[in-house]
Amino acid sequence: MAIIVLLTSATDLSAVAQEASPTTADKWRPKSGVYAELGKNFQSSCDESGNLTIDLGEKSVSGYEWGCKVKKVIDLAPGSLKVGMVCDDYNLAQNLNPRDPNWENRQFNEVMFVKRIDDATISVQKSLNGKLKDPPWRAAYCPLATQRALAEATLRAKVEAKQKADQERALKEAHPRDGVYAAAGADFEERCAKFNDTIVAFAGKSITTASNICKIENTRIQLPDTVRLGATCTRHPASGSEAFSLQDKATTPDRENLLFKKTDDKSVILWIIYNGHFTGDGRKLSYCSDQVQRAYAVQRRAGKQTRN
Repeated sequence: MAIIVLLTSATDLSAVAQEASPTTADKWRPKSGVYAELGKNFQSSCDESGNLTIDLGEKSVSGYEWGCKVKKVIDLAPGSLKVGMVCDDYNLAQNLNPRDPNWENRQFNEVMFVKRIDDATISVQKSLNGKLKDPPWRAAYCPLATQRALAEATLRAKVEAKQKADQERALKEAHPRDGVYAAAGADFEERCAKFNDTIVAFAGKSITTASNICKIENTRIQLPDTVRLGATCTRHPASGSEAFSLQDKATTPDRENLLFKKTDDKSVILWIIYNGHFTGDGRKLSYCSDQVQRAYAVQRRAGKQTRN
């Protein structure tokens, strides 16, 4: 019985200790928002871009010409943190060897120590290229007007990024798949095998037909299945006497001189602009066989190697 009582008491004490221990929610974290160094220029510093912005909830910390993704937060003591980060730092990157192809995009492992001074003030010390070269400095939470302006700017950036992503996704769904196309007919297989009809390369921003080689410069979705293009085109060297040049996009409405309408995953209709208008029923093209696509890919790689 004595053993049971002791075990029961130990269990109760353990439960009490667990309830009393601080949870993650109880641990101090700096308020999310923008901070500026204390002093007579505090307000003007808050209103300028590039001040210290902390948002541990979103795992980000940024400053003038640098931005970091937070990888780890360690509680050192009540009101004191060590933040492990991976940072893009433009100024540091400038000191690297310019011959390095990634010299402007190099990432640096950094740490930042943050200590609570009061409800609105923190002490900050950040490493530079992994070394703590500068002493800690005091930063205060900027006024609510600044915080609201920052929040609105951040929201606008997120909305714009989402709109861009949605547009790119819609464009990818609307434009025909890259590859070799040919007009339907008795000589369809022959046209495919010679790669002399139409080559669509949205990824490479080019369209090649029997008559023209075009560089895509602007793209617009008109309908979920229709893409309008503005392209700079030149006559194909191997084109025959029946070939024609596409109208200069600078002289066309909306600076567009090509139009693709996707009828299914393997069929499209191509219109070209003539005398300022898309005329006729368009040219109906079908995607060539997988064997043709592989053969064209081999020829294209060989051509690149020869040019190199």
